[in-house]
Amino acid sequence: MRALEAYTRKRNFGETTEPKGRAHPASLPIFVVQRHAASHLHFDFRLQVKGTLASWAVPKGPPEEIGEKRLAIHVEDHPIEYAKFEGDIPPGNYGAGHVDIWDEGTFEIEGPESAAERIERGELKFRLMGKRLNGRFVLVRMKNSKRGNEWLFIRKTRPESSEADEPSQARAHNLEKVAAARNSASRSPADLDGAKKAPMPADVSVALAQLSDRVFSDPEWLFEIKWDGERSLGFIRDGKVELRARSGRDITAEYPELKVIAKQFNARKAIVDGEIVVLDADGRSDFTRIQPRFGVLNPPLALQQKSPATYYLFDLLYCDGFDLRGVALEKRKDLLRALLRPSENVRYSDHVIEKGAELLAIAKERDLEGIIAKRRESHYVSKRTSSWLKFKIVHDLDVVIGGWTSPRKTRDHFGALLMGLYLGKSLKYIGSVGTGFDASMLKQTSKKLDDLAISESPFDTTPRLKETVHWVKPELVARVKHSEWTNDKKLRQPVFLGFQEDRKATDCRAEQEVPKRKPPEHRPSVHAHRAGQGAKPSDAKAVSAGVISNSTDLETELSDGHTESLTAELEGKTLALTHLNKIYFDQPRLRKRDVLLYYLRVAPYIMPFLKDRPMVMKRYPDGIHGGFFFQKEAPSSRPDWLNTVSIFSKERNAKMRYVLANDTPALLYLTNLGCIDHNPWSSRADDLDRPDYIFFDLDPTDGTPFDVVLKVARVIYDQLENLKLRSFLKTSGVSGFHIYIPVERRYAYKEAQLFAGAIGQRVQSKMPEVVTFERTVSKRRRGTVLIDAIQNAKGKPLAAPYSLRPFTGAPVSTPVAKSEIGRKLRPEDLNVTAVFKRLKAQGDLWKSFWDAAQRLDDAVAKAT
Repeated sequence: MRALEAYTRKRNFGETTEPKGRAHPASLPIFVVQRHAASHLHFDFRLQVKGTLASWAVPKGPPEEIGEKRLAIHVEDHPIEYAKFEGDIPPGNYGAGHVDIWDEGTFEIEGPESAAERIERGELKFRLMGKRLNGRFVLVRMKNSKRGNEWLFIRKTRPESSEADEPSQARAHNLEKVAAARNSASRSPADLDGAKKAPMPADVSVALAQLSDRVFSDPEWLFEIKWDGERSLGFIRDGKVELRARSGRDITAEYPELKVIAKQFNARKAIVDGEIVVLDADGRSDFTRIQPRFGVLNPPLALQQKSPATYYLFDLLYCDGFDLRGVALEKRKDLLRALLRPSENVRYSDHVIEKGAELLAIAKERDLEGIIAKRRESHYVSKRTSSWLKFKIVHDLDVVIGGWTSPRKTRDHFGALLMGLYLGKSLKYIGSVGTGFDASMLKQTSKKLDDLAISESPFDTTPRLKETVHWVKPELVARVKHSEWTNDKKLRQPVFLGFQEDRKATDCRAEQEVPKRKPPEHRPSVHAHRAGQGAKPSDAKAVSAGVISNSTDLETELSDGHTESLTAELEGKTLALTHLNKIYFDQPRLRKRDVLLYYLRVAPYIMPFLKDRPMVMKRYPDGIHGGFFFQKEAPSSRPDWLNTVSIFSKERNAKMRYVLANDTPALLYLTNLGCIDHNPWSSRADDLDRPDYIFFDLDPTDGTPFDVVLKVARVIYDQLENLKLRSFLKTSGVSGFHIYIPVERRYAYKEAQLFAGAIGQRVQSKMPEVVTFERTVSKRRRGTVLIDAIQNAKGKPLAAPYSLRPFTGAPVSTPVAKSEIGRKLRPEDLNVTAVFKRLKAQGDLWKSFWDAAQRLDDAVAKAT
């Protein structure tokens, strides 16, 4: 047992199910590769040598290409019985984590010496005959290894070479042995008919289902639940996963809890297909529940707990060197199930064979979105095919707008929109939609139509209608819900939900759907919320206060009312405000409606500093004690009237839309999302690279008296005054202080940083014991103040003047006069109630800010 002493010494067999084992006499030698999801995912490579398993830990897994070298750490021998071990090693034990068998088979040593002699010498050449690993390899001890146990694992031949397929008694024995050891579905892609040896694809487009309305039961088909969330492909590579949306956009950072799939899937490289959802208490997916997660990078734990993501996997496209898209669907799913170790966050999307009608009945009973039917033998095709069919319980559709009819009676702007879908290159007329519009939407839509007016019909067959018809370029895409299709291929009872700005008109294509379906029972469509029509109408807690049509009535309702939600018409825009009685501050006790009321009242003063600027949203959906998260991308459920600007994101390597808070409705919309403070860029949407103000952000170290901060602020102010530059002062709302310099839009951000840095250096030379440029808080000396010039950068926001700050006491980033920084000023005294008293007594101290735009040329010459 001496060969297994180290192995036995490291394990507590009272807790772990790993085998104790014993040394076995030599027989036909076996090898095994185990995927070990310990604290760090790695692979354990083991060869049967002298009755035990000689073992190496391979962090990145066995080499794939000829000549490729992988680090392998020689560890203690393991018992032969360990070759069959799979399961969990409990926490607190050596190697704690999950173990799966990734490959197994037999091997042959090259040369006359034994495997033990070659290991002792430090070079072992062998031929593997497994399911995933076959061909010639070598293990070589590294000459400069400090610990003496570092080896290189090198592939000598390609896995698809003819020698790997030569018949041999050893390989025949191996296949028979493996087959006998497995009583479940194959866990190797090499076993599947249609699997093609190939490198992992860099990009894959998803397979799509055709819409059908006649459910059926057929033994040649399998049926799945249709999940209501975000379609996603998962690209797994050596312990890491990249999640991509249907459009190809990288969404990995939006769902950090799903990274566990890399440890739960027994493959080095794989592409899986599935749907990311948020489930309700009854296990049903609901699109409205996942919406708060859209576009939120690195969401805080509070958001993950409130809207926990679950990834339902239903297909496997690629696995460890094999493209599986040519394999029968059922076989792909069998392998997927065999390789996946399910958890709360990552689950296998199961199916039933044949019983489609029965599953749809259950889906209706449980109020699900619908079901999907798939041919059991179908291949994975990256387009919409009849091998996959979807049966919806709730009907919605994206349509192309090709024209409009003149209004009748008292209606303004237009009567109805003419809808179409593409069939080939032809636009087919599918009816008109005239319901679902409010006054504001009628006006906005009319302007869109006027801008796209053309003289001829874009439809392949001109529809004959009683009303006067006007034509438009087929560029607008609208989302509608409907009850059914008529016999002549028209939508019955369509209702307009909103425009889809991110959809191409040519993507709205006719699907083969059988008409004459009994209208489904009424169920509010989630797409009304997606398209920006306001709060979910099915919210049983919502108490409608009717539509408020002016700011005075809205102020009264927010101040004195008790409703949970309301709808307002402000500046011609429909605004839905929800969860109004949720507590946002406990000291003083402020509800969400109080925060909205503050911004409604302060809008004339704050709006000049928000208008036309990209906004970085810092959302506190449950108030200041409920956690927050940052969001840059505009919500997909935003109203059509909300202005946005498209900006390239390095994080996404693609463009994303930022919100522009250009008016009071937009300010209240953002506040309703949970944005307690408002953080704009210092440049505008029409010239993102040139700010129109430069600021000094004074950030004190914890424990630094505010008087010290004011002392630094006075010195900066004096320096700027000496340079003939006008500056404006405000508290940060917490412990810091801000000084702004309005400038002409002629300087790049880098120039702004250099100028602010130069002023900071001058100030530090006057008060070196106080001023620091150390950005790492833990490295700053106590009692120092950081003059942050680096914050003057593209995309780096700062709280706007008059912005409420999310801290106890409800402080406000308040403009102050020069005289106030010469005496005892306390930021906690400048709160949500004090601001209006100051405005009444002093007026708006920043009123002339935009009249003071300055050039820096003379000041730069003096400062540098």
